Amino acid sequence: MTLKEALGLSQGEMVAFVGAGGKTTTLYCLAHELWEEGSKVLVTTTTKIFKPTKPHVHKLFLADELEALLNELAKIKEPLIVGVGHGLDDAGKLTGLPPEWLDRLGQKQMDWILVEADGAAGRPFKVPAEHEPVVPYGCPLTVWVMGVKVLGQAMTPQWVHRAERAAELLGVKPGTTVTEDLILKLVKNPLGCLKDIPAKSRKVALINQADSADELQTANHLSHALIQCGIERVVITSYLGSDPVKKVLTADR
Repeated sequence: MTLKEALGLSQGEMVAFVGAGGKTTTLYCLAHELWEEGSKVLVTTTTKIFKPTKPHVHKLFLADELEALLNELAKIKEPLIVGVGHGLDDAGKLTGLPPEWLDRLGQKQMDWILVEADGAAGRPFKVPAEHEPVVPYGCPLTVWVMGVKVLGQAMTPQWVHRAERAAELLGVKPGTTVTEDLILKLVKNPLGCLKDIPAKSRKVALINQADSADELQTANHLSHALIQCGIERVVITSYLGSDPVKKVLTADR
């Protein structure tokens, strides 16, 4: 099964990725799937990401004006993955496009728009800060990503991005063991994992790093609980092999 099928994408809709534990990998994997189908795919961020390079993207545009960007995108006729940002910061990271640009872009020039809407510092789990995520208002689908390997680990910066904030939201001590129950509490908390996702945006969870039979079983158990939290479907993945999608659970089954 492809990621496009697993995520339940409707043709041409914008997809925002939030969370941790495989967000960027999933974004680029999906971008290549869509490109191989013959699509023009725009990959961007509303925050900051490492500068996209080949083979992840085929071209990179830095845009100061929306109209100029639209003009450049209009010149693209063949299937292509295009990285787009506002500029590069002092660390060489790509700075994001204003979310209102993405709402205006829609499908005007590209077949798909994939957006990384927050950062995670390479950790398998995170809770957002006050200023994130930055999901475009009109984005019809938001994918929340987490790594199953965080379960059973200590709630410390090694495993959880913004660990102190997570502990504060939960009312537990930093270093507390991360359990399924605590993750579900953070999913349900208005300031937790699903914070600031537009009301009209469908919510899909992607549990990554299910690299062993035990981790797959753990992810499957968590999936059933997440469906009860209002998430419409859960996708379980592992990127160790050529077929990342391991299981899909939807609200109607």
